[in-house]
Amino acid sequence: MGKINGNKCCKGALLKMKYILILFNFCLFADYYGGSPGANFNYGTNAREISLSNAIVSSYNKGFVAFNNPALLPKISNNEYGFSYFPMSLDRSIQSISISRPLPPSAGVSLSYYRLGTNNIIQTSNFGTDIGNLNYSQGFGMLSFGIDLGSLSAGFNFKAFFNDMDIYKSESSLGFDFGFLYEISKNINLGLKIKNLSSSFDWEIDLDSNQPEVYEEEIPLNYIFGFSYYMPEKLLISTQIDYFPLKENLISDKFYNRYKIGVEYYLVSDSFDFPLFLRAGFNSIESNLGYTLGFGVPFKINESLILNIDYALDPGLVDEGISHLFSFSLLNY
Repeated sequence: MGKINGNKCCKGALLKMKYILILFNFCLFADYYGGSPGANFNYGTNAREISLSNAIVSSYNKGFVAFNNPALLPKISNNEYGFSYFPMSLDRSIQSISISRPLPPSAGVSLSYYRLGTNNIIQTSNFGTDIGNLNYSQGFGMLSFGIDLGSLSAGFNFKAFFNDMDIYKSESSLGFDFGFLYEISKNINLGLKIKNLSSSFDWEIDLDSNQPEVYEEEIPLNYIFGFSYYMPEKLLISTQIDYFPLKENLISDKFYNRYKIGVEYYLVSDSFDFPLFLRAGFNSIESNLGYTLGFGVPFKINESLILNIDYALDPGLVDEGISHLFSFSLLNY
């Protein structure tokens, strides 16, 4: 995967290695938000979301709704289960699990887990000798709640973060998201999500047998605004702006706006017995353009269960390579 220089016998070398490791893990999944703590979490949690360029803060996402906006949880009519496992280029992987259920008459609740990481990062001494491999993982567990207040819905995510890179581990830390959804009409929604409130990684680095070094990295706030138009069993058009201020970026103090649009077309044909959802997404940040593609197929298992299989093609950034991503959601009707 990559090489990282370090010397376990030298405190100065370990300090240097600490910053190399932290910068390296920011870049694994972080796209153009790279260099800020928690940037990896912006990649996406499921194939449908990614194939629509993550532009679904105002659009219902079966099986994974709490990840995108907890204010959509009251829209759940029955139990939903979502699972994703993404084996990706550069030895990376992402896993997500979500269990959601309604709380009649006007609320919903969800329990979710998200993990990303990579293995076999080659560690070498200052003399270029291999001294083992490092493994890296990062993620959070999440409890979510949403309630319907009429035309307006509101919800929150309560998250417990973890960050683990073998010799460097972070203590568990907590954070919050708040989400809102306003229904302009039956087919038009506005969505807002305030992400990473009071969120941070609290690192504890044991340089030697003496007292460990502890420091805190604040995860920057992310403000997400979205608009969606849905034509039942025909078409979904969803747009989104991610406003991402970086207060203490490793490079400079600035902010980013990322513009996204996702389109989903509902295709029914006499050639096959099931509908097919065709998807495409486009995004732009600082003159950098990106796209994703995908599709989804629902299978009726019996009168009360439907299995959705979703696929996304992520062309990746420069030199990352293509990733083929699959998600599964089980709906209990």
